Amino acid sequence: MRLGPFSDMSRGEAMEVATATWRRARALMRNTPGLAVLSFMLAIVLWYFVTDTENPTLIDVYPSPISVESVNVTEALAVANQLPAVQVRISAPADRWERLTPANFRALVDLNGFGARSQEVPVRVEVEGVRGVRVVDVQPRTVVVNLEDLATRQVSVAARGVGSPPLGYQIGAITPQTATARVSGPESLVALIDQAVAEVNVTGLTVNVQQNVVLKAVGTGGAEIRGVRLEPTNVAVNVEVIQTTIVRTVPLAVEVAGEPDPGYAVSRVASSPSAIQVQGPIELLQQIDRIRLPAVSVAGARSDVVRSVLIPLPAGLSYVDRDRATVTVTITAAAGSRRTTLAIEPIGVPGGRIARVQGSGSVEVILEGPLPVLNAMVSGDLRATVDVAGASTGTFSLQVNVKAPDGVSVKSVQPATVTVTIGGP
Repeated sequence: MRLGPFSDMSRGEAMEVATATWRRARALMRNTPGLAVLSFMLAIVLWYFVTDTENPTLIDVYPSPISVESVNVTEALAVANQLPAVQVRISAPADRWERLTPANFRALVDLNGFGARSQEVPVRVEVEGVRGVRVVDVQPRTVVVNLEDLATRQVSVAARGVGSPPLGYQIGAITPQTATARVSGPESLVALIDQAVAEVNVTGLTVNVQQNVVLKAVGTGGAEIRGVRLEPTNVAVNVEVIQTTIVRTVPLAVEVAGEPDPGYAVSRVASSPSAIQVQGPIELLQQIDRIRLPAVSVAGARSDVVRSVLIPLPAGLSYVDRDRATVTVTITAAAGSRRTTLAIEPIGVPGGRIARVQGSGSVEVILEGPLPVLNAMVSGDLRATVDVAGASTGTFSLQVNVKAPDGVSVKSVQPATVTVTIGGP
């Protein structure tokens, strides 16, 4: 946009200039009435300049294409082709640009008086709902319009489901309440129409429903044919939903086969998961309370046994999320006891002295612990002692100490004390 030499003048300054000019002009008009018209024109120009400075007029292409529609089509004819959209170049104050939407524009081709043939028709664009907007140019300025004789015929109405019902349900009959529809439009397009289809969204359906659905004209291959009109435009459709299966959570039962190595025992059996979801007919699911997993062998085991097993299902049932389970059998050493006799060994005997244990010189010991450890002990693993360190010559009653391997505890020592005599050689 081109601005005058006062483009840098503020609105307040411009109004002061206008006021001063008007006062001078009024004084001059008293003496020279012929200047009245000139003063009035100058005021209008100055007002326009001030307004345009604050809210400049912009000329540019509107960013969104505008769809073209046809009007005044003869009743015996119909438009057979899809009309292209056009770009509109407009002139409008800056504040109007911010308010414009595609809905403010209407692009038309007036087909009054045109016959059945292909022809170029000029496009007219109207601005609605916003003042001060002017159309400068339209591209393209003309569009090709193919007019054909209007044809009408009856086609069958079909309905089909779109989407999927939830697990355990299936869609039964989808029945439109209207059997036929009237299709009208260009002769070449009407000839392509095979039927009118109502597409019903069945996603998430668990009960029978009735839906009001828009009809679409489709050809033999199922593709939608646009540019024709269907009557009625909507039909009511009945959708049957059938519950085929139900989902149930069933616990898993674990079985163990064989025996661990002697001295070991099964202390815990578990499966992961402990239950699974299965689906199937309700009458089958009502007959089972658990699913037994294949037996896991622990024969000869001395440590935990972990196995992944296939979950068996009765005929007619199916898995929902998984088909295997992990079975863990915890093996622990069995606890037991052992009785043995140990000779008592004096320790800490002072130099040059002799310590003698009175009586049999032995004790009877009862040990407790894991059977594999108890059974594997040898004589060197146990020791019974009396500590005489610091004792002088004489006879003393001392505590018997028994040392056992790790994991083995001393249950009892008989006798717990013995008499020890310390003397010379």
